Amino acid sequence: ILKGSSTSLWIRNIQMGIPSMIIALLTVYVQDRETVASKGFFVGYSRTVWTVIVVQAVGGLIVAVVVKYADNVLKTFASSFGIVISC
Repeated sequence: ILKGSSTSLWIRNIQMGIPSMIIALLTVYVQDRETVASKGFFVGYSRTVWTVIVVQAVGGLIVAVVVKYADNVLKTFASSFGIVISC
């Protein structure tokens, strides 16, 4: 399905990300609406937090490219390499 699909990689990422964004925004609204209304959405974000956000976003894009274009052997090597690097 992934290799034969005509849907672009970017559209597929958006389709997978929208439900997560909806759930996250609903959670913020239910739990922290007063703080967000008074201090803003990004209060407390440090350089470390922004670094983690960027690393996770880039990692997600890399995973999407690997799933789209790589074969199973390459995926296995990439998973092994990722586990070794993250430990």
